[in-house]
Amino acid sequence: MKLAIKPLVLSTATLGLMLGVAENAQAALIPNITASTNMGSAFSTNIANTVNGAGLPSNTPSLTGNHATAIGGNAWLSAPNIVTGNVTFNLNGSYSLAGFSFWNLNNPGNTAGIKDVTVQSSTNGTTWTTIAGAPVQFAIAANAAIPPAVYSFSPVTASFVRFVVASNWGWTGPNTGFSEVQFNGTPIPVPEPSSLLALLAFGLAGVGFRKRM
Repeated sequence: MKLAIKPLVLSTATLGLMLGVAENAQAALIPNITASTNMGSAFSTNIANTVNGAGLPSNTPSLTGNHATAIGGNAWLSAPNIVTGNVTFNLNGSYSLAGFSFWNLNNPGNTAGIKDVTVQSSTNGTTWTTIAGAPVQFAIAANAAIPPAVYSFSPVTASFVRFVVASNWGWTGPNTGFSEVQFNGTPIPVPEPSSLLALLAFGLAGVGFRKRM
């Protein structure tokens, strides 16, 4: 007697359904991100003000809308004599990151706004990869309320984003800063144990055993 194993072939759509991945999900504002920097802060600014919506309409995070003229409570400026360094954003989850909206420093010190930059992503906050198609330079902002510069690129899986700041627009303070950034992406769900067990059971049920006499 021989046992013949008839394998089950699962379609991509079935696997996606079993793992709880929503098809055709649209990228949207990533909420509740936090920011940190190794560049310090000056003039009562705070790096947290670059991601909390302060200065945007209703002081609420958004991918659109004009940002009010930068002041201490709605923007960030690095410590004196620090022009270069890193600004790191924790997305507080795993996302398919598709782009971001950026408002550079928009006040009379607009030449302190970020100029040359490398935008990187990470899944663990330790290993970083430069994002293909991301900007390598931010435009100088006006001394007025401004709309965002909107950037998009082929989606990358990310839990962290980092701006590696290489220069400002010539401010001789010298400091570097910006007003706001908001990220655009789709959550990547983590399969729950029950979903994985259901997938395993489904797979085992589809394996046919046939006797040969």
